[in-house]
Amino acid sequence: MSVSTYSYLKNELLSCIDEMLTIEAIRGCPCEELREKIEKNTFNLVVVGQFKRGKTSLINALLGADILPVAVVPLTSIVTIMTYGEALRIKVYFNDGRVSEIKPESLPEYVTEKGNPKNIKDVSEVIITYPSPYLKDGVRLIDTPGVGSIYQHNTDVAYQYLPKSDAALFLLSVDQPMSKAELDFLNDVKEYSNKIFFLLNKADYLNEKDLQESIEFSKGVLRDVMGVDVKIFPVSARLALEAKQSNSQEMLQKSRLPEFSDVLNRFLMEEKGKILILSVTNNLLRIISQARFEIELELKSLTAPLDELQKKVSVFETKKQEVLLEKQDFDILLDGETKRLLKNILDEDIEKFKKELMPQVMANLENYYNENKGMSLKELHKALEQQVITEVKQAFSGWRVIEDEKLAKAFESICKRFILKINDTVDELLKFSSELFQIPFDAIKAEALWTVKSGFYYKFKDEPVGLEMLAGTLTLALPKFIGERIILKKMKEYLHQVIDIQSGRVRYDFAERLDKSKLDFRWEMLQRIDATIEGISAAIKKGMTQRQRGEKEVKEREQVLIEMSEKLNEINDKLLEIRGDVYV
Repeated sequence: MSVSTYSYLKNELLSCIDEMLTIEAIRGCPCEELREKIEKNTFNLVVVGQFKRGKTSLINALLGADILPVAVVPLTSIVTIMTYGEALRIKVYFNDGRVSEIKPESLPEYVTEKGNPKNIKDVSEVIITYPSPYLKDGVRLIDTPGVGSIYQHNTDVAYQYLPKSDAALFLLSVDQPMSKAELDFLNDVKEYSNKIFFLLNKADYLNEKDLQESIEFSKGVLRDVMGVDVKIFPVSARLALEAKQSNSQEMLQKSRLPEFSDVLNRFLMEEKGKILILSVTNNLLRIISQARFEIELELKSLTAPLDELQKKVSVFETKKQEVLLEKQDFDILLDGETKRLLKNILDEDIEKFKKELMPQVMANLENYYNENKGMSLKELHKALEQQVITEVKQAFSGWRVIEDEKLAKAFESICKRFILKINDTVDELLKFSSELFQIPFDAIKAEALWTVKSGFYYKFKDEPVGLEMLAGTLTLALPKFIGERIILKKMKEYLHQVIDIQSGRVRYDFAERLDKSKLDFRWEMLQRIDATIEGISAAIKKGMTQRQRGEKEVKEREQVLIEMSEKLNEINDKLLEIRGDVYV
């Protein structure tokens, strides 16, 4: 499926949803959710690799504009996300929840090592909207800091976005051999990304013969890491950007970027776009099937003998009570599954993280202490305290992003299992009613599309926590070398407490978020059962009420129901056509 086909089918589905929402028999909520799923669907392309491979240049080339800053030194220090918008706008998101819109010329002050060393401004990420056709159908380009530079925190930030990738673009360069750090990083990338595209940048530096030698050499190294042969796309990001800015098709072909873009777009549309179109289509067909059943049920209640109808309603009421009891069981099981997730994943991960973090931060604290022993005792205390807070803050910020993604996926997995059970319960109730009232009903299976809402963050309090660390007069009065050792000892105790308290905060915030997600999911899913019961009951009640108003009213209502049914049939046929087009 091509990008243009995906875009066309997406718009056709949105048109079907608009038509469905004009029909009385369709309840709006599920359709609106499916509309949101289509409109907000994104393809995350995470650009990764060693520093100075040209990742930022590649993104500028794909967009055809000099948006992200480039330089000859390790530059990018913050994740920058490019997404579609009608105008160039830049928003900076901070770890404490603040959001600030900045001018393009101010971007280096937030995303570069020079402008924001060691992320002292506490930036979480930067999101840039830009009207590039490349981004229009939900593609998001994510620029990450390079690994293997002298800045370890940049490598840590690069790791944070791997779990979010639909595909990773791993950039190599003809002018530098692959390093051990680069290969180690690749080992981790392949654990997170289902699809990795390898690009060899600066292809214009070499003649054709030398370029082929470079490609073959890189293939051999990558084969050892990946365990299989890989395809490498040689490109020149510099030429591609110049070509797009000057509108030179000849230069663009020389850059070799179009070949890679075509392969990438086909992957995105076939692997993810196709799944989305089919899932939404089947869910809409399911909604139509239920609506048509309720229309037929109301038509039946307009014409069937009243005493026979009342007997069947009595039988349905008994079945309804059985389903309501099942609904209570769902609630209990969901609560138990969420608690197990917290215990078996979150609690274990926090303990593992603390054990790994403690020696690392302790060693950094001692190194910082040895480097700054020349300070006065009061200055030394203040500097060490800030060092502890900064180190722990950065460590938890990076770990939280990865853990957030892990928990979200685990919880979504639980929810999707429950959705299938609830859909089976709804289908069983509809089949029972179908047989009871002798009305045909087609049960249509559809993939669960529910997802955990994003946007979670926790706030790290910059003020000292728990211990009174300000050096007292006794410490200040001691000989300097003794006072220094006392301060270091207290700082080590302080470090333990900061990590413990921050672990508790993060654990509490995750638990709160999961509990809220559970309640949202519970309400939304159990509403499906209630809506089905209400839909069947209301259809019968409407017909019986209409009969009391006389023959004329019955005939008029019959005509309305027939027209609704015909319109639903038309939309149903259109959806079947869309489903067929996916496989063309």
